[in-house]
Amino acid sequence: MGADLRDADLAGADLTGALFLTQAQLNAAKGDAATTLPPSLTRPAHWPARPAAPAGSRP
Repeated sequence: MGADLRDADLAGADLTGALFLTQAQLNAAKGDAATTLPPSLTRPAHWPARPAAPAGSRP
């Protein structure tokens, strides 16, 4: 409870079972399309909605 997640990299993390995780904590953290969240929380707008392209690939 009360963990400071500012700039924490949660990319690819499975947070579905996280207890006491708040929307404010997520909003302060970094995540990606592979980060799974509990149903009660929403993906922050600054997190990518799609997986990043592999390095060296063309768009």
